[in-house]
Amino acid sequence: MDIEIIAELAQGFEGSKDQALLLVKAAAKSGASAAKFQLIYADELATPDYEHYELFSSLEMVDSDWFEVKELCDAYEIELIFDVFGSKGLRLAEKLQIKTIKLHATDINNIGFLSMIAKSSIKRVMLGAGGAFSSEIMEALEVIKSKNVVLFHGFQGYPTSMNSNQLSRIAIWKNLFDLHKNITFGFSDHVDPEDITSVSLPSFAVGLGVTVLEKHLTLGRCMELEDHEVALNPDQFKIFTNSMKDIALATGESTSEENFGMTESELNYRKAIRRHVVATRNINSGDHLSKEDVALKRTSNSNAITNIKDAFSKTSVKDILSNQPITKEDIK
Repeated sequence: MDIEIIAELAQGFEGSKDQALLLVKAAAKSGASAAKFQLIYADELATPDYEHYELFSSLEMVDSDWFEVKELCDAYEIELIFDVFGSKGLRLAEKLQIKTIKLHATDINNIGFLSMIAKSSIKRVMLGAGGAFSSEIMEALEVIKSKNVVLFHGFQGYPTSMNSNQLSRIAIWKNLFDLHKNITFGFSDHVDPEDITSVSLPSFAVGLGVTVLEKHLTLGRCMELEDHEVALNPDQFKIFTNSMKDIALATGESTSEENFGMTESELNYRKAIRRHVVATRNINSGDHLSKEDVALKRTSNSNAITNIKDAFSKTSVKDILSNQPITKEDIK
């Protein structure tokens, strides 16, 4: 199966173009499929009297800075994804020819904005659904049904407690939203990066059918950039991406065919382990074979049959000694 790993850079750029460029380089060198930033404009997030309005203002960058970020992403062949929070951010995303945006869970019931996104040139929407009720998700999906949607599970708990992850919800989502054929599923964990579950939890999500993983990346945890509490440093992130790609490779692409779409290696294994059909008694020419007349053993005969059912109810056309392998030419 294919797995997409997004380096969640969020507000870690702190309003600095140079820092944003370093984060892109870290994401690319760590093996991420995409680098995702929050495209912040203070007036799209809050009113001037809000306690963090000034912080939001400090995170704003001019369009030319974001163009440089996009150019670097293109150079590294890594997708640039934005969290957008309003029309200004959406317009810039379109101007930069961004293919994917993420809609934060805070906007899942922002119907006017959802309608704007539905009419935009954006092709894929990652819909954050942390804390969202099923009716809210269903309504949002209906508004953006013309888009390819990645429905994202997970929320920021600084870090999120293990019992709050509720990965069992993925299976429920698959049943609830089955009518929306353009949906895939994503997971954004926010566990302690020093804990083994930082790798095992998203691995389990992949096993449940998640194909997009989002993980916080920071330049260095000691720098205490935004969301550092749940972020991996670049070296840790590289280990993470390699592990997730191995998990996806191991998950594979099974099919409903008779052989489940086995790899050539497993088919060769099947051929090697199949034992040969041999006679359990001296069989005379013309004898009708029963289940008791044959057994499976390893032999040196490369022409012996391996499917024991092929011998049942067949007639011997020659004398066959006990413990002798049976070939197709020996029976009819």
